[in-house]
Amino acid sequence: MPDRLRIMLVEDEALVAMLVEDALTLHGHIVTGVADTQAGALALAEADRPDLALCDVRLAQGDSGRTVAVALAARGIPCLFLSGNCPDVADHPLILGCIAKPFYTAGLGYAIAAAMARVHGEAPEKIPNELRFYAPVD
Repeated sequence: MPDRLRIMLVEDEALVAMLVEDALTLHGHIVTGVADTQAGALALAEADRPDLALCDVRLAQGDSGRTVAVALAARGIPCLFLSGNCPDVADHPLILGCIAKPFYTAGLGYAIAAAMARVHGEAPEKIPNELRFYAPVD
């Protein structure tokens, strides 16, 4: 498992956000905040820069999690989608992959560890079934 990470959650369903936050805390991570729109996510990232962002694909007010992930990645923040609607491709090299909903709590922890290993150029110890990495984007 990775060291304690500071993780931002971009999710518009309050119950899902609470469940994910609980799962992240169980794995020893710190949730820097939860945003449900693009503006909220970018403001949160500026106020308290996370090590990783977990982004749903469909957000409140018609916002797109894909757009949020690209904006965060452009700021140097690695992203994983956490969605029942995983995109087929990444739009930025720091958009690493997608964790499919529904997921198991243990799978979430392994997915984060695998993603951070990839960020650091290492081979992941375990890649859970819920995680699909994207091919590197040039």
